[in-house]
Amino acid sequence: MSHAKSVAKLGVLLVWVAASVGCSHPMQIKNLEMYAVPVLLGGGGEPTRIAITPFSGTPDELWYHNALVSGLARDPMFSNVQTDYIPRLAKNDETKPDILLSIKPRVNYRSSGWNFLINWPGFLIFTPAWNGYVYRADVMSVFQLQSVDGETLDHLEVPMTYSMRHADSDRTTVAELSWFEVSSMAFFGGIYNANVFDRDAIAPFHSQAKDNYATYVLAQARTRIRNAATSVRAKREQAAEVEADDTESVDE
Repeated sequence: MSHAKSVAKLGVLLVWVAASVGCSHPMQIKNLEMYAVPVLLGGGGEPTRIAITPFSGTPDELWYHNALVSGLARDPMFSNVQTDYIPRLAKNDETKPDILLSIKPRVNYRSSGWNFLINWPGFLIFTPAWNGYVYRADVMSVFQLQSVDGETLDHLEVPMTYSMRHADSDRTTVAELSWFEVSSMAFFGGIYNANVFDRDAIAPFHSQAKDNYATYVLAQARTRIRNAATSVRAKREQAAEVEADDTESVDE
């Protein structure tokens, strides 16, 4: 009888430990500092007028697109930032931009083979809870810079890979239950976790990465945008001078 009570107490203790310690692992971006750069604002000279073409990506890519658009709109280096701009539908020359900007982020969320070991035999020491599962977010931010007349001025690609640790309770529960059942639950759960990214990690990842992502990408892009705008203005001024000379010649 005493032995049975001891086993029962041990079972209760294990349930308590699993519930209080092994529920989840909060989002942690391991390499956030790798993309940390100073916030750059302004830069002198006349602000560049930007028009951004309509978004045409996937729902996953929309968040990255919007983060970059918001960053451009807050930067005093740029003015009159327009979105969903289609040149043939533009009605007012006063709002004509210096640069037509196409922003096309591409993102791939992926899991890791390490998640198999984290699940099995890692469940024995509650590894999913204290370490989290390993995930990656591969983000390629693509910029196409054009004049309003359609001339391609520049092309820029900014690659980033975020390394995440995260464990949602719906995944750790399977591993924890292996303490009371056969370990095959953690074994097959590990195979699943190693191959399938947990989309529950996306929202907390976005919350931590937004400013870091937009600041880093725009730090690479802002000078290229300014240089392209300078080129466009120089061509406009040259064309205006030629037109003025032609007008003077006709008058003479």
